[in-house]
Amino acid sequence: MTKRQLFYGLNFLILGLSVWAVVRDNTREWKDYQTEFKRLEVSRLKDALSNAATDAEKESLGAALQAAKRQGKAIRQVLANDLGKADRCVTCHVGLDPYANPGLSTPYTEHPYKASEVPEHKSHNLTKFACTSCHMGQGLATTVEDAHGRVAHWEEPMLTGPSIQAACVRCHGDFKTLKGAETAKRGKELIDRLGCVGCHSFNGVGGEISVDLGDIADKPTSRIDWSHTGECHGEHCGALEKRDWNVKNWIELHFTRDPIVLVPGDPEAKQCAPKTKCEPVSPSGMPPFYKELSKEDAVAITAYLMGQTANKYPSDYFVYAAPAKEPAFANPTAHGQYVFQKYGCAGCHGEGGKEGRRNYNAKANDQTKMEEGLEPTLTKVVGNYTREELRKKIHDGVPASAIAKFKEDGPMPPLYMPKWNEKIKGQELEDLITYLFSIAEKQEVW
Repeated sequence: MTKRQLFYGLNFLILGLSVWAVVRDNTREWKDYQTEFKRLEVSRLKDALSNAATDAEKESLGAALQAAKRQGKAIRQVLANDLGKADRCVTCHVGLDPYANPGLSTPYTEHPYKASEVPEHKSHNLTKFACTSCHMGQGLATTVEDAHGRVAHWEEPMLTGPSIQAACVRCHGDFKTLKGAETAKRGKELIDRLGCVGCHSFNGVGGEISVDLGDIADKPTSRIDWSHTGECHGEHCGALEKRDWNVKNWIELHFTRDPIVLVPGDPEAKQCAPKTKCEPVSPSGMPPFYKELSKEDAVAITAYLMGQTANKYPSDYFVYAAPAKEPAFANPTAHGQYVFQKYGCAGCHGEGGKEGRRNYNAKANDQTKMEEGLEPTLTKVVGNYTREELRKKIHDGVPASAIAKFKEDGPMPPLYMPKWNEKIKGQELEDLITYLFSIAEKQEVW
């Protein structure tokens, strides 16, 4: 090949790349959406103009029609300076652009042309809140998949359906009384009922056995082992696709699957190097809530927990709630039942103390499998204690080292009873004891 031929070849290559770049730039998704939105708007306004009854109406519609015809193709974005956000969602969702469509409503039913009358859109000015503050997603992206955040390595995919109520929890201290946040409220109620605070804290308030959930929505996906997640076929469970590796799915799976499968630990110490002795690691101590919760329950809990973040918005964005008042109780037993729920005792002992939760490798008299070892069922055991003995048990707790193992060379059981001496005391302690004796099964007298 001569230098002249090489020169011509490179020129044709550059010309071809230039043509390809122009064609590619003019066939982007967002340009197609803007073209179709403009066509729909021009058609709608023409029909409305032809049916206009008054001169004022004709003048208004005529001006709107001319404005629609003048709309060019462009990257559109909104800036929320206080939040440091620049969102380009309105590049495709033109109907939600307050500059192109101040009414924020269209008659179209298909996305991205749809823009319904949503009260939250009216009360949350787009130039103050942007889009991704509530919806999440990747605000600077301009393709559907990237913008919705359903791609590998993007940790905040767009929240849809009831899950978007996580945003209400983040900003509204009063979300439990907020219209439109009913699913998140239900999630909070389930968290309380199941006794999650017995093992988990929320910003330092709660149990000490497992991780603090006060910033669980910020958990880096790089710290999660995804190899045990996904759909199950028989006994085999495949892994989620990378595009689905996000904290929302991780949380929800804990309530739709068995946590022992998700976090199996290393109970046989198989991951140790050859000829190296190391401690076995227990699997998750979380109860198999999937057996008693519906899919809707799992979604509700996930919506509430996705609202738990350390990424706080400016204080003037937050809506504070009045401090909750301690309810009045008819008698010590009723107060004790409230204390039982308040401190998450049900997390290990079951609702009403009626069924001790699973505790891997904990020895139980009538169990034959280590994964079926149980925490004490309070209704069956409390009657064996005196009031003073029960007070001491709650005060001192039961350390993990004191729990008998089913398999001696197996892992330490993940659940134990912490000392409650600094948290449950005074009248709360006395009334809790009264309640526990009230649920104790009656002992037969021979």
